[in-house]
Amino acid sequence: MTMKLKGLVALGVALTVQASFAEEVELSEDLTIHYETAGTGDTTILFVPGWAMSTEVFEKQLETFEGSTDYTFVTFDPRGQGESSKTAGGHFYQQHGRDLNAFIEALELDTIVLGGWSFGGNAVLSYVDQFGTERLKGFVMIDAAPKSTGADNTTEWVWYSHDDADGFEAFFTMGPLLYRDDMIAGFADWMLADTSAENIAWASAIAEKTNSTTMALLNAAGTFDDYTEDLTAMDGEIPLLYIVREEWGPVVSEWAAANTPNAMVSATMPSHLGFWEDPEGFNAELMTFLEGID
Repeated sequence: MTMKLKGLVALGVALTVQASFAEEVELSEDLTIHYETAGTGDTTILFVPGWAMSTEVFEKQLETFEGSTDYTFVTFDPRGQGESSKTAGGHFYQQHGRDLNAFIEALELDTIVLGGWSFGGNAVLSYVDQFGTERLKGFVMIDAAPKSTGADNTTEWVWYSHDDADGFEAFFTMGPLLYRDDMIAGFADWMLADTSAENIAWASAIAEKTNSTTMALLNAAGTFDDYTEDLTAMDGEIPLLYIVREEWGPVVSEWAAANTPNAMVSATMPSHLGFWEDPEGFNAELMTFLEGID
């Protein structure tokens, strides 16, 4: 629990009456981070949103941990995304890992179950690569991959194929620059199982807060990331949970069996945004994991 949260509890502030509260923390002269928290427990669940997304995607997890005295749920907008500073530089995941460390130190977080969703997985693995696992109690990959590019993204746990035969990499790198509105709508459609106009508008509005140059830089830089060794090194040392889309289940399960046999694998999410579309199912899997490591 952070000193700030402890102080609020000591003052008798009724944190349990609100689902979450939003704050800001200045990490440097050019970077102020927007974050949200819920709960007052000693174990911190810290989830990092993915490419062009914000704390809003974890709104249902914030609701779930309202009033918890076992866990404090924390999430934040990475630089350039959501309500955080739109910095001129730093749009690559090694820097996001450094930002994450600065955020953890600023809030004095400890005993952390660290999770990254989508390219947020790159950020949390970058953190582990640079700063280790001393503060971690558990580690969660939420429809994320340890390596961005491989020979075949249909048979490997990666996002893109080297030859980009499906155009997926080009869509997320050049799309924001050449046809931003169509790319954002297509991105929202891809993330959701329920592609109602309301849902598409909601996801698109979040992405709109990230400028096109930041989107392109993050995706282009992210394709070079390979944190396979960092993830495999945690097996048997830090409890691991991979919770992914149903369609990714066979590939992730095969990879886990060969590389991190102690990891818990759950391929139950109905979509890339499955934790938002099916919060009951996702939260049940998360709680099973948390109870197993307490």
